[in-house]
Amino acid sequence: MAAHLMGNFAELKIFGWLIFAWGAALIAIAVLPSKEQVHSMTRRAAGVLGGSVFCFLAAILIWGDTTPLRNAFVAAAVAAAALSWYLGGHARKVDRAMK
Repeated sequence: MAAHLMGNFAELKIFGWLIFAWGAALIAIAVLPSKEQVHSMTRRAAGVLGGSVFCFLAAILIWGDTTPLRNAFVAAAVAAAALSWYLGGHARKVDRAMK
């Protein structure tokens, strides 16, 4: 029984690395300048936070061996998602306040 659970956990770690790669790609897209799109720094920060949500969720599968560590990754993912959502929705207001 224990060997079966460990096998499934190893498969989840592989899936976690795929999710982590997806989050890293989203962060790279947000950070790297694009000629077609001109985004404010606030929108770029929202994109980085959005990608980091996937990285934090993947970290639960990859490194979340203990309950406190899993809880920390969940809290970080929720905080990053909330901040990304806020910045994405209020980018103009935040950009005006920053000027």
